[in-house]
Amino acid sequence: MKPSVSLIGAGAAGSALLLALHRLGYPITAVSSRSERSAMRCAALVGSPYATSDNASASRRGEIVIIATPDGVIGAVCRTLVEQQGIREGQLVLHLSGALGAAELKAAAMAGADTCALHPIQTLVKPQQGADLLRAAWFCLEGAPPGVERARELAMAISGHAFSLDAEQKPLYHAALCVSSNYLVVLENIAVEMLQRAGLERGVALQALLPLIRGAAENLAQAGLPEALTGPISRGDVRTVERHLESLAQGSGEHARLYHQLGRAALRLAREKGQLSASAEEVLKRMLLP
Repeated sequence: MKPSVSLIGAGAAGSALLLALHRLGYPITAVSSRSERSAMRCAALVGSPYATSDNASASRRGEIVIIATPDGVIGAVCRTLVEQQGIREGQLVLHLSGALGAAELKAAAMAGADTCALHPIQTLVKPQQGADLLRAAWFCLEGAPPGVERARELAMAISGHAFSLDAEQKPLYHAALCVSSNYLVVLENIAVEMLQRAGLERGVALQALLPLIRGAAENLAQAGLPEALTGPISRGDVRTVERHLESLAQGSGEHARLYHQLGRAALRLAREKGQLSASAEEVLKRMLLP
């Protein structure tokens, strides 16, 4: 029989993970949240018999305890659970932060629980949609071996994809995810601003870009790196890049600087791809100097 699960913090990420586990047959024995209404909503979603705002009362009911609170209070919540006898020897205590390590759960480890930072590499906004997305997500695990191995079983059950990192690598790992996801949104906002300068309405500009974004993501999935790189720098089209720079020079300096910086990164990737002539590379390198 699968181990029982308690959730502390019924936000989007915790609720999505809990629903994914519920669908796999893990018994959800308790849900706790600052708002009892939120706890009840999540509990109804996963068939849990117990919803509360008393964290320790919820954590006592699970063999696995998932702390899905905001990063800034994970350590304090864990310490309070221990102080209120909500953690016992043999439990598995997890948190879902991408930036923080299992050290946040030190109090639980001192109380005899196995601990692990279990981070799903996915944007989780709504529980049902999030649970669906988790079926293909990778999970990052960090902590002492017993907790990591137990957490790996959960990750493999959900999606079949997991890897572990050392604690000192977590900040760099999380920065990479921010670049990949959060800054992608920022980058597309800048592209929309440029299209607005060209005369498109903001909403139209975004809708026009979305198929291109999806196509680039599909190219990455199918071809990998560096083969997925396309565009004028990839093929050494000096004249097109020159026109881009001339146009950008008439507008926002921020946009021009970003184009230069990303262009230099694209040049390195194009070199790795191996389809760029040495002469074109040299010209582009000079054009894209800071």
